[in-house]
Amino acid sequence: MHDESIREQTLDEVAEEAGGYVRYTPGVPLVVEADYRAMSRYCIERGITSDELTDEEYSLFLYDEPIVYA
Repeated sequence: MHDESIREQTLDEVAEEAGGYVRYTPGVPLVVEADYRAMSRYCIERGITSDELTDEEYSLFLYDEPIVYA
């Protein structure tokens, strides 16, 4: 995603595309490596925080290739 495209969207719209919350930093690519919404639902269902996920559980939510918005 280019700077121009991001500026035309609200932060909520960009977050929706990225699957969670984002911090906009011009000139720095945004890299999304996991499906954070699914991870959040998983944690809520189990009554844990994302910090309490095991490496195996965390790996369930990783994308095969990270999504990069440049």
